Amino acid sequence: MSQITRAIKATYNFFAGDMIILVAVILAFVIGALLVNVAKVPNPVTAVVFVAFIVGGLTLTLGRELQGRPRQR
Repeated sequence: MSQITRAIKATYNFFAGDMIILVAVILAFVIGALLVNVAKVPNPVTAVVFVAFIVGGLTLTLGRELQGRPRQR
């Protein structure tokens, strides 16, 4: 494995460790920047959208994790 590949994998594992969370965070930042700079949406509205994307990513990840676990009785 090349050093570049190891560096990319280490960065990915450090920041997210899960692709859904990583994509949700990237989308939150991109959409937040577009809302503020292009659409001139007020900051509180942008903050709500930003948090909604993050919470949505966390919810999807948690749902996927819970589906993979066997039920304990």
